[in-house]
Amino acid sequence: MASMGSLTPGRQVEGRVNKIIQVLKASVFLTSRLFFADPQWLIPNIIAPFIFTMVAFFLFQGQTSGSAFLLYLVLGSGLMGMWGTTIYASANSIGFDRWNGTMESTLAAPVPLSWIALGRVLFNTLQGVLNAVFILVIGLVWFRVGFGLVNPPAFFLASVVTFISLSSFGLLMTTLLLLSRKGGFITNSMEIPVYIATGTMFPVILLPVVYLPFAFMLAPTWGIEAIRLAALPGYVGLPTTYWEDMVVMVLETFAYLGLAFFLFKRVEAYAKRMGTLEEY
Repeated sequence: MASMGSLTPGRQVEGRVNKIIQVLKASVFLTSRLFFADPQWLIPNIIAPFIFTMVAFFLFQGQTSGSAFLLYLVLGSGLMGMWGTTIYASANSIGFDRWNGTMESTLAAPVPLSWIALGRVLFNTLQGVLNAVFILVIGLVWFRVGFGLVNPPAFFLASVVTFISLSSFGLLMTTLLLLSRKGGFITNSMEIPVYIATGTMFPVILLPVVYLPFAFMLAPTWGIEAIRLAALPGYVGLPTTYWEDMVVMVLETFAYLGLAFFLFKRVEAYAKRMGTLEEY
């Protein structure tokens, strides 16, 4: 009994917002510890996007070192790394519980599963942001890319909102793949098509007309356009302005979040009722 009495219970917080923040912080912290404890995830999340970027740099290294084209390449490569990390890690976030044998504990936690998943998605997307910054540093130092932004405040704002939109899309993907045992296969199949659809390495307007509706449903498409308009002088992409791109991205981000939380509630209830979520 003495040993039981020496245990320190978790700190209790009051208020719904404070409880949500506590859950998100705990989820982000635990996800980060699991990530660094298992170095194999450095390959798909950090090393692979970096290799893709370096290949693109060497393909176009004959361009003028200070040209807007290389800055375009840097931004596209960074966004490609952000997207790859988000989609791969977020869609497998629930799969990690199956592999680690923590599915029952996660579902038994007295908080909605959606908030736990959102914390994981935030950390995964942050990995992508750090990867993008690393790619930017490589472009500036190694390839001597000029980094004269057209509108730095607008660039920063678009980058932050794009980060949020990627997290919301990652949360939606986690919801859709929660009951699937093929999350890794599905995300690997989606990675390259979404690189193309969002226009990470070329203007999305170059896509065939039949693919444009799919591209327009992806919030990162509008985020990439806004970032390029704020960064690149004379950039010509979609026939929209910076603020029009931002408004569409914000609306689609809210739609992702609303749909994700709605689906999480239904899927979590179904999973607990069936009791088969831990099965492969």
